[in-house]
Amino acid sequence: MIKALNVNEGIMAYWVNHLIGNSDLEYPLESLSSLYDELLEATNEHPDVSLTHESEWCLSAYSSGLLVWENVEGDGEPKHLENTTKEKVITLWSLLAKGNISEIETENWQQGYGN
Repeated sequence: MIKALNVNEGIMAYWVNHLIGNSDLEYPLESLSSLYDELLEATNEHPDVSLTHESEWCLSAYSSGLLVWENVEGDGEPKHLENTTKEKVITLWSLLAKGNISEIETENWQQGYGN
């Protein structure tokens, strides 16, 4: 259920979740813009797209500009950013895909899931 990447930091694995709920294990980083663009069709039933690292850290983006940062295995409390630009989301997704969790943590996260 994961995609291995051979990068300088070693082998990293990640997957994306598309708007309609399917996962993609072979999603190229250069196509993250297209993943984000799926939010143009967001509904109450399908509100977000996300990228999850093998460490279970996940960044979920919403059409409202909300970005949620959480460990889906429950390690720590969720955090969020509001009014996040497409460019910022893609940058953070790319960092997460490469396993740069400590760099993502330096953002000005707010506690909880946001609005």
